[in-house]
Amino acid sequence: MTTLFSVIIRPRTYNLYKFIYFYKVKKSISTNFQINWNKDFEKNKNKYEVVNYSELDSSKTKLISLLNFECKEDAAPFSKLSHRTLLQIYKHTKDDERKGYCKNRLYYISSRLNCPPKQLAEMLAKRTFLYNLSFEWLENSLNVLLEFGVSPDRILRDLWVLKYHHKTINERLLRVKNLGIENLYPWMVRCTENILDRYIEISQQTKNILGEDKSTQIYLAKRLNISPKEVDEICVKIPSLKTIRVTKLKSFLDFLISEGFSLEDIARKPRVLTASQNTVKQRLDQLRDLGLKSVNLNILSRGKKDFKKYYASLQSVLQNKQIN
Repeated sequence: MTTLFSVIIRPRTYNLYKFIYFYKVKKSISTNFQINWNKDFEKNKNKYEVVNYSELDSSKTKLISLLNFECKEDAAPFSKLSHRTLLQIYKHTKDDERKGYCKNRLYYISSRLNCPPKQLAEMLAKRTFLYNLSFEWLENSLNVLLEFGVSPDRILRDLWVLKYHHKTINERLLRVKNLGIENLYPWMVRCTENILDRYIEISQQTKNILGEDKSTQIYLAKRLNISPKEVDEICVKIPSLKTIRVTKLKSFLDFLISEGFSLEDIARKPRVLTASQNTVKQRLDQLRDLGLKSVNLNILSRGKKDFKKYYASLQSVLQNKQIN
């Protein structure tokens, strides 16, 4: 059976194969590294079964077999990497092992973030920079993120944050936390100062608007004079209301009320709140320019084509009335 870890161990071809391999990589590695690699291969070669030579890229298979993977499923994603990249991973892995840090960073990161190695392997094979960082850098960055309460899932979705120095991570997250923002994300470390400042500004506005209210849904219920249960039912029908920013919601409600719409009308037709306020204002102006005094909120939140069709139809009817 052919497996990822399978290599050829044939007496007559063994020395020739070593020569071919070192010829391919001699420009990338030093003489000392060649000696160390040879010792590791001699030590581990009997662990793998003999298979057909033509079925495998044996030189890559040998390198992968020396990276201390616990099973072929964990190693599989790394078979797609180039020889050069595998050699870099090999050197750092052996250095980590020699210094007593870990046998492979896959398992170290997996244990810190409570993620199955098989799942994490796919990510690390696409983000090999995690093997090029010094172990101290990687460990310190992880420590700071986890100490600030950044969830492992969020770190896994944004592993690029580990490229940042732990002091930079600490400075950014401390700044956000000191402003009373509890939910911390890796992107807060990576974004520009302008984006972070804007996020902090919106967060402060949100906090001021909500006051003692715990959520946007509770705020909406109070503004429309309906129960939180009714708001939940509305959100089931209109899921996008669950994610609407409270700053936008307040501005939109204030605008609709100033335009003469009642709270009861908005509560009956809340879909309008998911539309663009600028678009709604533009449409409202268009309809009133036609002389329409009473406007249905649902019309304002229609799709572009539907509204255009409705407007053209209404315009035609009104023109005919004037002619008659």
